[in-house]
Amino acid sequence: MRKTLITSITAGTMALFLLSACAKDGNDSESTNEPVTAKEKTVAEAVDHAGSIMDQPVNFSTPEEVEKSLQKVREQEGDKALKNLESAMKFVLYYDLSLKGDKENLYRKLDGKTPDQIIAMMER
Repeated sequence: MRKTLITSITAGTMALFLLSACAKDGNDSESTNEPVTAKEKTVAEAVDHAGSIMDQPVNFSTPEEVEKSLQKVREQEGDKALKNLESAMKFVLYYDLSLKGDKENLYRKLDGKTPDQIIAMMER
């Protein structure tokens, strides 16, 4: 009797944890109307890239365009900004399970976003 009770309680608890994990994951939508957090505001205010390449949408439609966009970032913002952007892209590729580790899916997801938005995805 106790064994089945403990097993039932354990299974129920695990189901609740999985349900809450799925619910939290489901709230992370790709909508562009997401509210901006205070951290993102301070980052945007602290780093003023008015009119820079970091505020312009990237073209990730083809692998050649990806290379051109990354080269523009290197030329206009430097190696440090490029490394930060590439690091953010690797982070998103690894931790976004919907991409399934596929770079083409990553490029589709990031196409049209600004480098600052991509970096902000890593910082969440």
